[in-house]
Amino acid sequence: MRTQPNAAIRAIFSRRSVGRLSVPGPSEGELITILRAGAAAPDHKLTRPFWFVVFEGKAREEFGALLTEALIDRLAAKGLQPTPGQLDKERNRFTRAPLVIAVAAVRNEEISLPEQEIISAAAAAAQNMLLAATSLGYGSIWRTGEPAYDPRVKAALGIKETDFIVGFLYFGTIAEGITPEPHDPDISSITSAWEA
Repeated sequence: MRTQPNAAIRAIFSRRSVGRLSVPGPSEGELITILRAGAAAPDHKLTRPFWFVVFEGKAREEFGALLTEALIDRLAAKGLQPTPGQLDKERNRFTRAPLVIAVAAVRNEEISLPEQEIISAAAAAAQNMLLAATSLGYGSIWRTGEPAYDPRVKAALGIKETDFIVGFLYFGTIAEGITPEPHDPDISSITSAWEA
């Protein structure tokens, strides 16, 4: 007998990406809940290959300055100069929401694991955080872009060049009048039953 979807199922189907999020963002207690949800993600051998970096308040603008410098360096390596629009976008990248969390997959040198398993665990952590925020009533979006692959950005987050930034998660309040439509995916084109 089918039952009504519980809160977890509702959060999965109602979470949608929202590009611009405003205040208020999650409270301190809610932030802890979001981070704990990320840390509860499944991971092989229980190595916790996660690294979370939280950006709130002035830290978002300060990191924007570093992102801008990293962009200038990336373009200079190609013999290019950034446009004013590119500089502005990079400078304000983290001010699109009151809370941003960088999620990285980090290697444990003492335990040998396939790279894919480390990245998958961190991606599961990121998804857990998005779903936790949705269940708390906040909007979110998962972004990557060139900064996620930049060695200078990785170093600023306290991870090695061989580690992986799986995403920058943005959290905040969805603007009044915007109601993201729940997602009801058709699985017929992506599912099969295996037969011998």
